[in-house]
Amino acid sequence: METISVLSAWISENESVFSGMAALLVLSGFIFTALRYFRQSFAPKISKKSEVIESEKITLQKLSSPSPHPIQFASVDGLRIAFNTIGSAEETLIVCPGIVSNLHVAAHLPAIRDSMNALAEFSRVVCFDKRGQGLSDTVLGTTELEERYKDIGAVAEASGSEKFFLMGISEGGPMSIRYDIESPEKIKGLILFGTSAKFVQSEDFQIGISEKGLDVLAESWGSGRARSTFFPSMSRNEMDDDVYKGLERLLAERDSMRQLVGYMKTLDVREIVPNVSCPCLVIHFSGDMAIPVRLGRALAENLPNCEFLEVAGIDHSDLAKSPEAIKAIHEFMISNS
Repeated sequence: METISVLSAWISENESVFSGMAALLVLSGFIFTALRYFRQSFAPKISKKSEVIESEKITLQKLSSPSPHPIQFASVDGLRIAFNTIGSAEETLIVCPGIVSNLHVAAHLPAIRDSMNALAEFSRVVCFDKRGQGLSDTVLGTTELEERYKDIGAVAEASGSEKFFLMGISEGGPMSIRYDIESPEKIKGLILFGTSAKFVQSEDFQIGISEKGLDVLAESWGSGRARSTFFPSMSRNEMDDDVYKGLERLLAERDSMRQLVGYMKTLDVREIVPNVSCPCLVIHFSGDMAIPVRLGRALAENLPNCEFLEVAGIDHSDLAKSPEAIKAIHEFMISNS
């Protein structure tokens, strides 16, 4: 009995210690329950998010899949020029692509797909592969600007586009300028994105790209080296390096790229730029590493009726990354409809 009395007295003296231990046990139980609830509630969501990321990864199988937009063909100089239409708005926007293109690949490559879809929100977008590229008929050897610009007219006629807006991207810029000079009555407005009147450096064009730089592009094509130039912001999680190398080979073989680079070196429409009569909008990413923004500025300065818009960005032709650029194009088309 004496032992029990001593124990009772000790417990009474240390009541606060026991209260603290009890509170700690209660708190621990609460934390454990909360953690278990978090795992049960959020772990599946995290797993699903990972699945979504995995499903959005770009694969060669996806890039090689047929475009969801039916392919049609225009005819010019005995060649078939492949084109398709996205959207059904009243105003037509014909898009002249850059140095390489493939309508099937474009429908699944986010940079191009998302850009064209954004434009199709307010226009009927007509995309095409230039002669010798993508789904269009191949050509023997190189072709000149005086032949290539005719592809635009053929696509316009085959797509039922009597008057339209014309957009030239990168190497498609000089082609678009040349077409406007030939058929100004058909053009409501000219949109020039990431392009120039001349690309290669010369004595009278010191701001141009060096020939060596273009030669490196041709000789390294298919190795993936151009990734940091054309798609610097595209993560490896979205497209790994092996798939990117495959993408380059899907777009063009190295010999074809050599010919295209050789053609690009000859382009120079500076003499006719001041004769462009339609309203123009020149857009350029400030950090474009393929075609530096200084070339876009120079082009805009020499166009008679032109607005120049420099937007933040480092990718060569991913318009979808710039809502500001998309909005500017929309407003330009509204103003000149």
